[in-house]
Amino acid sequence: MKLTVRNLRKAFGDLRVLDDFHLDMESGRIYCLMGPSGAGKTTLMRLLMGLENADGGTILWERADQSPAAPAPRFSAVFQEDRLCEAYTPVENVMMVTGRLLSEAQVRAELARLLPEESLSRPAATLSGGMKRRTAICRALLAPYDVLLMDEPFTGLDDGTRQTVIAYIREKTAGRMVLISTHQEEDVALLGAELITL
Repeated sequence: MKLTVRNLRKAFGDLRVLDDFHLDMESGRIYCLMGPSGAGKTTLMRLLMGLENADGGTILWERADQSPAAPAPRFSAVFQEDRLCEAYTPVENVMMVTGRLLSEAQVRAELARLLPEESLSRPAATLSGGMKRRTAICRALLAPYDVLLMDEPFTGLDDGTRQTVIAYIREKTAGRMVLISTHQEEDVALLGAELITL
């Protein structure tokens, strides 16, 4: 899959967030989006997912199969908020998006790579911020998708945990298109990513 963005524009009232923005991405690569707060990183991701409408420009998704029946890309995302069902356990939160693709035992095994075993059966409301973040990341990675968008996914993670999570992301996203916004330059190298600046 390929993404081509040309002359993308978006403003909120008098605040121009994106102005004639260009972007090219393809499957099998990780891209890191960097820029100061308010530069348009979150807005760009929302535009790509169709959650916002652009004021101008084009966003073109191309599959290898260009038949008229070629489906639109499937997105998975980590937003700045974790967006978990607080009364559900990490296992239940992930199984909401995996359905029958993975068994409960498989989901539990994947989560145990990022979270302490004892936390997997507790309601998300009782977890620390870092545990909730890792649950949200695992949920996005195990969902069916073509394009993964992650908006500052490493917020609240210490250095050791961040490196573990990044290794897991690299393993699970092979062959997919991935766009991650971050404020840490070292994340670009750890992810083996191509840098995009706003």
